[in-house]
Amino acid sequence: MKRTATRIIKAAAVLTAAAMLLTGCSERKSGKKEDSGTAAAGSTAETLTDGEAPPVPFSGYTLRLRGETENYMIIIRRAEFEDEISVTVENNRYESREFIITAPGGYDTCFPSDAEHSSSVVRVIKNDIDSTPIPDIMQFTFSPSEGDERDFVSRMYIVDETGVLKEVSIVTPADEENGIPERVHDYLDKTQLYHTERDKYIYEISVDNSNLYDEEGEPVPIRSRVRIMTMTFDYENTRLVSGLEVISEDNPLYFGYAWWAAANSAAQYFTIDDARFPNTRELKSFLRTVFSEQTAKRIFDDAPQKYTDIHGELYGMVGESVFDSSLGTLTFSGYEISDNRMLFRSRQERFDENGAFEGYTDGGNFSIVRESTEEPWRVAQYRYPYSFN
Repeated sequence: MKRTATRIIKAAAVLTAAAMLLTGCSERKSGKKEDSGTAAAGSTAETLTDGEAPPVPFSGYTLRLRGETENYMIIIRRAEFEDEISVTVENNRYESREFIITAPGGYDTCFPSDAEHSSSVVRVIKNDIDSTPIPDIMQFTFSPSEGDERDFVSRMYIVDETGVLKEVSIVTPADEENGIPERVHDYLDKTQLYHTERDKYIYEISVDNSNLYDEEGEPVPIRSRVRIMTMTFDYENTRLVSGLEVISEDNPLYFGYAWWAAANSAAQYFTIDDARFPNTRELKSFLRTVFSEQTAKRIFDDAPQKYTDIHGELYGMVGESVFDSSLGTLTFSGYEISDNRMLFRSRQERFDENGAFEGYTDGGNFSIVRESTEEPWRVAQYRYPYSFN
C-alpha cells in the first residue's frame, strides 16, 4: 500500500478525556430557559429500551471549595436566562450569597444533559502539587453559539477573603521592548491547562517541524524548535499572567517538557500516515535526533504505523493503535537531575466512564540522557501514547 493513499487519524487520550468532560452541553436557545426537565425526558424517551428508566435531568451540582481564607460549599445551577450560570457560595457559618456568571458574547453556557454528568459543569483546579494553601480555581466552559466554528473557551473564578465570587483575569504582560502594553482578555481561549507547578500551568507547547535540519545538514536543536507558553496564577491580584519559558538546563522542569513534546511530536508519525520523509533511512535518521539509538529502534519496530522502502520510496501501512480513553493529561510530578541524565516522574489524569475526574495514575518515567556535556541530549525512556508498556 502506498503510504500517501492511507490516512487514519487517532485522537490523543487527552483530547478524548476533554471531550468526555464536555459531554452533554445543553441545547442553545435565546432568552429565558425552557423547562429543561421536560425537554430532557422528551428527547431521550424515543431511545429507551423496555424497562429502562429515563436519565435524571441535571438540576445542580454541589462541591467544596478552598477560598482565600476558608472553605466554602458551592452550589451550581442554571440561572434565569440561557446565557447565565447561578453560583451560590455558602461559608462555614451557613451564610450564603448567590452570584451570576454570564457567558462571553457569542458563546453559550455548557450544562450537562443529565444528573449523571453533573460534575462536568465545572472543572476545579486545586493546588495538588504541594501543601501551599492557594485558593481553588473554578473553571467554567462556554461553547460557541450555534453555527460558529470557534473553539470552546473558559472563565476562571475564585472565592476571595470576603466570600465574594471573583473572576480571575487573563493577562498578557506588557512587552516594553516592542512597546506593547499590558492586555486583559475577556476569557481564556482554551479549556485545558497543564498544571505543572503550584501556581503555574502550561498554556501551550508547540514544536516546529518545518525545518528539522540547518543549512549544513545538522539537526536543529530541540530547544530551538520547541516553544512553551505558561500561565502563572498571581492569586494575590486574582489573575493568570502569560509568559514564555526559557528552554535551557537552568530551567530543568520545562527543559524536560520541551523534550517530552518533541518525543510526542516524533512518535505521532507512527499513528498516522505522513509524507515528510522519502525513505526509511531519513526517517530513522530523524528519530535518532530525538531518541537514543535503542529507543528509536523500539519506536520504529513496535509502532502501529509500519514503514518500508519499495523501489527506493517510503511506503506505510497503518496498523492497530489503541488509546486508553480513560486517561487524560500527563504531567511531571518530580525530577532527578545529574550532569548527563534527567529523569522525570510523571502522573496522568484518570476519568471514569462518565468522564468524571477520579484522580491520578502513574504515568511512567521519562528520561533524557547524553554521553557527555559536549554531546546533545536524547530521549532514552519514553512511554509513547499508543503503548501501555
